[in-house]
Amino acid sequence: MSIRSILVALAALPFVTLAAPAGRVLPGLNNLGPLTNVVGCPVGSAVLTLPPGQTAIAVPAGERPVNIVLGVGTQNYTCGATGKYSSVGAVAKLFDISCLYGKRAFTDIEDVFLGLPAPVRNTIINVASRTPLLVGDHYFVTNPVTGTGIAPKFAQKANGGAVFTVLTKVNGTAAPTGPPDVDFLQLKTIAGDWATTVFRVDTENGAPPASCTAGTPDISVPYAAKYWFLKP
Repeated sequence: MSIRSILVALAALPFVTLAAPAGRVLPGLNNLGPLTNVVGCPVGSAVLTLPPGQTAIAVPAGERPVNIVLGVGTQNYTCGATGKYSSVGAVAKLFDISCLYGKRAFTDIEDVFLGLPAPVRNTIINVASRTPLLVGDHYFVTNPVTGTGIAPKFAQKANGGAVFTVLTKVNGTAAPTGPPDVDFLQLKTIAGDWATTVFRVDTENGAPPASCTAGTPDISVPYAAKYWFLKP
């Protein structure tokens, strides 16, 4: 069964069958493979492959993955006086894809997901958010170090978000696929202990139009990406 078939099948399932506790096989999903049957697979030996020929982002020495998730949501922008969009943050749900690592479906799950019709995508998000697949949420907060500007935050759903990380950008590099896919990023933690480093890679969509008319409303651009959480 292809990853697209799995996602579409997930969208078609009744919500009532998807309320299994964390760590349990979800009733009615046995035929959907590792995406929905298993969460929390160990990823310490997983290898993050970054685009060749660039030196802007790199895995810090001694750090290993602790989580791999699929983020799905929107990148949000405001139009400035110069006629260019600037980021005002992002909002995304984070879903566990650790058990897909090493399988063919892992490679392009973000592409397949955004290739589905919007109503199907929204249903999948709503359904999967009721299951242990949901790891947490990504959003932006006031930078806790400077007290000004915004910083990305990732918070686990467990314990009411007590496990989290707030980060600042180390560097970025253009997605190999180019626009409209947003850049790959390397981020480092400035608060929280979920991870020391987070990478945004394998991005799909999310970039704003090249120009805008000053005073036009803010926009939200759908995107998907893999996020790798690393620690020493």
